[in-house]
Amino acid sequence: MPLTPPRNAHRDMMLRSKYGFAEAQVIVLRHEEQGVPLAVSTPAGVALVLGFTVPEDALARIPAGTPARMLSIPVHELLRRIPDEWGLVVDIDRPFPQVVQPDEKAALVSASGPFPVGAQVALDRVTRRDRRFIEALHEHAPATAETPRVWVFRHAVESLPEDLLVVVTARDQDAALRYAEAVYDVSSSLGVPDPVTTTWIDELPVEHAMWVRTQDPVSTALGATDPTTT
Repeated sequence: MPLTPPRNAHRDMMLRSKYGFAEAQVIVLRHEEQGVPLAVSTPAGVALVLGFTVPEDALARIPAGTPARMLSIPVHELLRRIPDEWGLVVDIDRPFPQVVQPDEKAALVSASGPFPVGAQVALDRVTRRDRRFIEALHEHAPATAETPRVWVFRHAVESLPEDLLVVVTARDQDAALRYAEAVYDVSSSLGVPDPVTTTWIDELPVEHAMWVRTQDPVSTALGATDPTTT
């Protein structure tokens, strides 16, 4: 009987595409005293950080007497944090482990985020089931003078599952980050089933930003001036 990889949501997402791999959460083991993730060394001397999609596999890899704890982190964020000369191996003890060599990290980092480089990205109008979330945004995170226009879209990257994308015009990046925190609070309190991402319109690719501006916002601050058009 042929060996097959473990069936779990994280692994399935990773195998769909490089975009799924970049966004997927992995469990790493952080050494409490040294402050670095546990790694193995290849025969060529390359350090590969150990990543896991199964918590039990991670626990089993902690050496006896080593003070380490599990952390969950997106692959792209992990790759940004580890030394340049380090790579990553995911599910080393399972059939078909996934290896990212040091010179492959940059491509995966660029494959992350709501508009990854080279990906087909779709934005569409929200559905009826998103109305509760939008109503909660109106109540708890309305548009203001520093974030005068807010849009909400259904967002998809190639074959990955749809999520919700909140786009906001903002006075500056700090204002956009403050609004993103408010959106997180709203989505968490409602238990929104889909992931919700907030982005500043200035961070969108030009063609997407132009299209967004032609759509009706879900929230507008009356009398406020859009800081990105003046």
